[in-house]
Amino acid sequence: MSAQASQRLQLPRAAVQGMASGIFFLTFFGAYWGFISAAFMSGAVQVVAFLLVGLVTLVFFGMGILLLRYARTLPKTVSVEDAAVGKRIAMWFGMIFGLEMVLIALASILLSLFRVDRFIAPTTALIVGIHFFPLARLFRVPVYYLTGALLSVLALVALVALLFGLPIAGSSPYNWSLFVGVGTTLVLWLTVLYMTWFGLRIMRQRGIS
Repeated sequence: MSAQASQRLQLPRAAVQGMASGIFFLTFFGAYWGFISAAFMSGAVQVVAFLLVGLVTLVFFGMGILLLRYARTLPKTVSVEDAAVGKRIAMWFGMIFGLEMVLIALASILLSLFRVDRFIAPTTALIVGIHFFPLARLFRVPVYYLTGALLSVLALVALVALLFGLPIAGSSPYNWSLFVGVGTTLVLWLTVLYMTWFGLRIMRQRGIS
């Protein structure tokens, strides 16, 4: 590992805590999409899906807790500038997340009123995907750009298929909701997996197992 790469891995306490928070946040929503998707399955596949989602969720939450414990070993000192930046980041995150929730709620209400609720899951996934782009810039996490792009493409595929009546996912248009749910779960899991891998690199560098 180069000296520059080594220096990049020596993150301050707040950054490691932020990484852990990101893992918790994405794991929670990954579980939400995963359990919702499993509920639409049946038979043995449904049982396996519920168990898998539960197991993966526990593993990722465990990694988040491990990172938080590691963060406590880092210095607590925070400069005035860093504190101000932290407050600004928290403010913008609240605004982005709040706007996301408002748009999802508004879209769900309108689509239900017009009796096209089959579009709710893809539209929600599209809003979620788009909200990752400002988060990538805000938190300086480049992988969020990829997460946002994958979720957006996934949602757009389902929306276009529904608009043109393409039965690629099966005869029922609601199969696209399952398609989006499973796809969103996998994308969020892959993002958490990358963050977990990065967190393990940081801890191994400092000799923490």
